[in-house]
Amino acid sequence: MVHINDIFETKSVKRTIALCVFTFGIYVIYRLFLLTRQVNRNVKEPISSWFVASAVSVHLISLFGLIIYFTAIGNPDLLLFSKLMHLVSSIFHITWLIKIRNRINLLTGVGERSKFWLNPVLSSFLHVIYFQYKINQLLQINSEQQQAECHSI
Repeated sequence: MVHINDIFETKSVKRTIALCVFTFGIYVIYRLFLLTRQVNRNVKEPISSWFVASAVSVHLISLFGLIIYFTAIGNPDLLLFSKLMHLVSSIFHITWLIKIRNRINLLTGVGERSKFWLNPVLSSFLHVIYFQYKINQLLQINSEQQQAECHSI
């Protein structure tokens, strides 16, 4: 059986927040991609690569459409297109968050009553920041338990 410490690693939550903000959300997509790779290696039903590629593509099309609209062209049709793509991107994003959340909960073996269970509401609003916070908590507890086991032997 794969140990949770072999799947995930501790990362700074403050750094995660900063990267999410200063990259205008690009880090969120990157982090979702990395989390997908981590969970896919360890679950029976991985998140499909076509889904990930579609989610990333739609997000980038939406983002670049808005960037072009606000920096150069200003065409109202481009703004409408970008808004529609943003709606599609949001649907992909929420679906992706749910898929990752469910697989992390499965991998960690936690239930709804556990303090390590990823809450759906917080997962939706704080996404990769919340995921990293909960992963850090779980890894810390696992490390403390491993140290206690080593000392008791």
